[in-house]
Amino acid sequence: MKKKTFTLILVILFSAYWISAQELRVEPNTNITVNTGSTLDLSSGDLVLESDATGDASLIDKGNLTYSGGGQANVQRYLTEAKWHLLSSPVNSLHAGMFLGDYLQYHNESSNDWSDITSETFNMSVMQGFDVWSVEASPSTEVFSGITNTGTLYKPFTQNGLGWNLLGNPYPSAIDWDAVSIPFELNEAFWLFDPSIGANGDYVYYINGGGLANTTSQFIPSGQGFFVRATFGSGILVFNNNVRSYSGQAYYKDFADDALLVLKVSGNSISSQTAIRFNSNATPQVDRSFDVFKIFTDSPDVPLLYTVSNNENLAINTLPAVEGNEIVPLYFRAGTSGEYIINASEIESFDSNTPVLLVDPESSAIHDLRQNSEYHFDYKSGNDKGFLVYFTNPENASLTGDIDIFASGPILTVNFPVLEFTNKSFSAQIWVFDMNGKAVLHTQTKSITNKIPLTVNSNIYLVKVISNGLLANKKVFIK
Repeated sequence: MKKKTFTLILVILFSAYWISAQELRVEPNTNITVNTGSTLDLSSGDLVLESDATGDASLIDKGNLTYSGGGQANVQRYLTEAKWHLLSSPVNSLHAGMFLGDYLQYHNESSNDWSDITSETFNMSVMQGFDVWSVEASPSTEVFSGITNTGTLYKPFTQNGLGWNLLGNPYPSAIDWDAVSIPFELNEAFWLFDPSIGANGDYVYYINGGGLANTTSQFIPSGQGFFVRATFGSGILVFNNNVRSYSGQAYYKDFADDALLVLKVSGNSISSQTAIRFNSNATPQVDRSFDVFKIFTDSPDVPLLYTVSNNENLAINTLPAVEGNEIVPLYFRAGTSGEYIINASEIESFDSNTPVLLVDPESSAIHDLRQNSEYHFDYKSGNDKGFLVYFTNPENASLTGDIDIFASGPILTVNFPVLEFTNKSFSAQIWVFDMNGKAVLHTQTKSITNKIPLTVNSNIYLVKVISNGLLANKKVFIK
């Protein structure tokens, strides 16, 4: 410990001067900084940033790091055996040959799949992420050798397919995502892959302001590959030394008016979560600054919860207000049959008069999460199981029933049975005809509650609705 402390103090105390050192080994979880205007010169030997199961050594070189003795940086990366890891090179001019004997892949955004890298001379470009599988029988340490990346770096991203781009932290230090200027074309979240979850790993995620809805902190570790999603076109992501940081305890920030419901599902000794929150700055659609997409793992033992908006699967679903969104569909998926438990938290963030209920349409159970935060259920793998989260009293919306059609002034209301919310492919066609049989309105909807303005030229109209096998015809009278 004394050696680690001395190394750290040495850099801070003499950061305004030119420092010459022989080989410098930095132990895991030790942070060194070369400040602006200072030089650290390795007069002989290499700079070694060590890594083990407890963490990584970290370097932030805002000043000059030179190797007058002809050395280089050796940045270690600890890998667990028989697991996939998302990595990115923290040094320049690196080729795939360093992973000789392992499996190495890159991700194709346009097709949303993976390609094997078989050439030893394949260039591992700066800020690109890669997937590595270590064939070792025990944990191993890879070594990235070269000159560490520093300063302003950039990487183009694309939206030729679904927009999933595998990028990477190019520095030998963490990145604070909250300090990054995120291009408009990107959703503002990032996703990391945690190989320790379940049989095959699972994805964790972060978005600024997500608070306890997030499953990781804003810090992207050194040399870590991560996913971003382009939702509004292609662009360029730029990093510089101002976004570099020494990662530490997550600082979860919440918007002041957020009401947040975190739903954690447990089974097979593994848990994961989803979240529903309400923020007045959000919209009912998928918002780049508020919503986080769900990436599904292929680990059969990991239980998963998610919601859906605009046909997109969400890990964090942010809506503008409880009013108008009193019922939210929730879905469960697992590759293993058995008993699972949903546990709700953060209910105290809601007004005390707001009900928080979990409805299981399959069993017709209505579970008050305020009275008991846990709900146990049995699941048979093969199909996703639908739930409904109520922020209203059950009598305000029945689980089953006919399509409700009526008019109030020039506003046509069409309400569908709440049970339709458990059908992710739900959609409906609504026609309005005058009494001469002429169609005066036609619209398609995926909403359970619809209020449609009518241009009134008559007092009587015929409304026809078709939805997933449900059919309704009704005359409405405009008062």
